[in-house]
Formats: sequence, structure tokens, C-alpha cells
Amino acid sequence: MTFDYLRQSLFFFRTHLSRLALIQIPFLLLITVVQYQLLQGGESAEAARTTSSVFISSALNLALMPIYWGATLLYMQSVLQGQTLSTSQAISLSLACWGRLLLTYILTTLAVSTGLLLLILPGIYISIRLAFAKFYCVMEGKGPMESLRASWASSSEFFWPLLQGLALIFGVLMLAEVMIGQMLSDTRILMLALSLLVQFLGVMSSIYAYRIYCVMKEEHKPL
Repeated sequence: MTFDYLRQSLFFFRTHLSRLALIQIPFLLLITVVQYQLLQGGESAEAARTTSSVFISSALNLALMPIYWGATLLYMQSVLQGQTLSTSQAISLSLACWGRLLLTYILTTLAVSTGLLLLILPGIYISIRLAFAKFYCVMEGKGPMESLRASWASSSEFFWPLLQGLALIFGVLMLAEVMIGQMLSDTRILMLALSLLVQFLGVMSSIYAYRIYCVMKEEHKPL
């Protein structure tokens, strides 16, 4: 079952690669360029300036993430509904859910981080159980807390397929980043380009989770 879902997710990714790239790459590139400029300036900067650079970079990432991820999720939904959105339409619609998706991400991150502090495994468990939260938030218009509760309630029976598939996707990406990164470690620009690519390929995890989310919704659909 897991490998069937992975194969279907990979097929979706390949089929819609160009549109997904148009949605995500400009935002990821902007974040990467800003991070590079801040790092360049930070090498000879004082500690206070370095802290400021990290804050600016994190704030920019946090501000843009709900836009390009919201657009990505809305695009995936539109494809399955047979009413495929253009890049500009997906991004425009994502602005309407920016606030609640941002809060959903923050609350999810806090919950997972708390779990990771409790000897790692609770954090992994929580992250899997909350994997559907962003779909409830963006696609069903639920608020942050309601999205988290809905994900926790509906992900229980799909825990193992989610864990297996997401672990495989993240494991492959991390291994590839480490192996390629060792060859590019002397060139900062190439390292940042590699980081950008890995971040983009991370969309596979959302495609996979959304595939299982759709299976869950179909199974729970009233007769």
C-alpha cells in the first residue's frame, strides 16, 4: 500500500513538476538569496548583527511559507477536482488563508518541538498525527486549533502508511543532501542551491500525505 501511494505521488510530481516549480521556486529563491546576502555580511559582523540577520531570515521565511505552500495545496486540490488553477490563481487564493495557515504551522511546530524534547519519538508521533492539519486548514477552511484536532482524530488509522512513506521520502532527501553536500562544501553558492533544491523536492512529502488524506476522506464519505 505504501509503495503504491509513493508511486502515485511520484507520478503526480513528475506530471505537474513545472507548475509546482513555478509556484514554489520564486519564493524559495528569494529566501535563499536573502539568506546568502545576510551570511555574507555576517562573517565579519558583531554578534548583535548576526542575531538580527537570523531573525530577518526567519521572519521572511515564516511570512512567505503560507503563501507558496497554500498555493501548492490549492493547486493539488484543483487538479483532483478537474479545475486546474494557474500559478497566479493559486497564489492569489492562498492569500485568503495566509493567517490561519501561518498559525497552523506555528502550532504544529510547537507541538512537534515539544514532543522532540521528550526523547524524539513523541515528536515523530505528533508530527505524523498532525500531517493532515494543513489540508483541513487550506482545503476545508478550518481554523488552526480545529485543523489540528481534526488531523489528530482522522490520522490514527493511517499512522503507519504516513510514517513509512514520509520517513522514506525525508530519509532519501537527507541522505542525498549530505552526500552531495560533502562534494560541494567548499562552495557556498552551490550549497545554497542544493538547499533550495532539497526544499523544493520536499513537496513530495505533502503530495504523499495529501494522497492518503484523499483516501481517508473517501473512506469516511457518507453513504
